[in-house]
Amino acid sequence: MNILLTGFMGAGKTTIGRKLAKLLEYSFIDTDTEIEEDQGCSVNEIFKYGGEECFRDMETRLLEKLMNVQNSVIATGGGIVLREQNQVILQKIGKRVYLKVPQAELLQRLKNDRKRPLLKEKNPESVLNKMFEERSLLYEQAECIMDTGHQSPQNIASEIIRQLCNEG
Repeated sequence: MNILLTGFMGAGKTTIGRKLAKLLEYSFIDTDTEIEEDQGCSVNEIFKYGGEECFRDMETRLLEKLMNVQNSVIATGGGIVLREQNQVILQKIGKRVYLKVPQAELLQRLKNDRKRPLLKEKNPESVLNKMFEERSLLYEQAECIMDTGHQSPQNIASEIIRQLCNEG
């Protein structure tokens, strides 16, 4: 079984994903990191020089490659769910877990983060509001929705295992 972590930037997909992979003795894959290593530059630079569409194409190609992995925890980029094609591939790869963070808390986490290409040089609050509108329903199609609230990453990872393993 593969577990795919989805959610907004800053939701803790990488942090929780690493803990989850360790608990399950699975391999851990971060789609943004995979793309950066493949391209030899940061996601930020890809957005700057190639644009968002170029980056989304890279995400889709990577997902197609990941259809063959087993026993992996995969932390996905926040916008990966925007393409219908990606949604279909994600479902084929494994169980999707949406790490749900209240909008106000997410804004606190991200308000001074200038490394996120979609938050650069804009009003982060209005950008996040728009993203919430575009993405929330897409994230909520996941098999498991974890309200990350004020729990530790370790507790969240344990709860994901409990929920997915008790599912049947």
